[in-house]
Amino acid sequence: MTNIRESLIQMERVLTRRAFFVNVIKGASAVAVYDRFGPKIFGDPVEDPLSRAYEIFGAFGRLVIPVDQDPGWATFEPEITEYGLGTYVRQVFTLGNDLAFGGLLQAINAFNEIPPQIDFGPKFLEMSLAARADYLTKVLAGAFEYDGVQDILSFGGVFMLLGVKQTFFLNFPHHLANPDAEFQDVLGNTPRTGWDIMRFKGPVGADEEERLRARNADSPELPGVDWGNPFI
Repeated sequence: MTNIRESLIQMERVLTRRAFFVNVIKGASAVAVYDRFGPKIFGDPVEDPLSRAYEIFGAFGRLVIPVDQDPGWATFEPEITEYGLGTYVRQVFTLGNDLAFGGLLQAINAFNEIPPQIDFGPKFLEMSLAARADYLTKVLAGAFEYDGVQDILSFGGVFMLLGVKQTFFLNFPHHLANPDAEFQDVLGNTPRTGWDIMRFKGPVGADEEERLRARNADSPELPGVDWGNPFI
């Protein structure tokens, strides 16, 4: 079984190495929380912590991006949860570092397990939808500093929020470019995807390129531009 403390140390090293992430979780120390509370904040040991984290991540996604007049996280389950956590978060946030990813899984499990241990109600997965929203709001506002668990909740909550938002609005399940196509079709997906919902046109399509070429066919050449320069 992975050493929990070492995995949390590696998680903090990897996730705080970039300026953006440092600003997100400035001052967080999941290891200090572990040293104070021990392994009980992560729940009962399981052979496959990823499976349990999938359940938490999926519930988190359904909370943050509900199905309303547009499709939401649940529309694309279970594939979006499996890709969002197991591929996107793993590769982009923890850079494919398995030990750091294991630490993040521990933080996600702690996000579920901690509430009853600090008398904040049931576990995240056992809360009502309204209670989950209240819990997440308080985590993001730093309301659990007094209870001594804010730092590890920040890792679990903030990185789940980033992972869910980025996975959905990167146009899942049409998030990967088709390498055999000259143009990428984006709008008009059924069901509507993240880019459709944002009304983001996406890459230039064949029709748009033809219009752009026609509009600029007689454009004058700018003096002083070296057309032989491959970088312009």
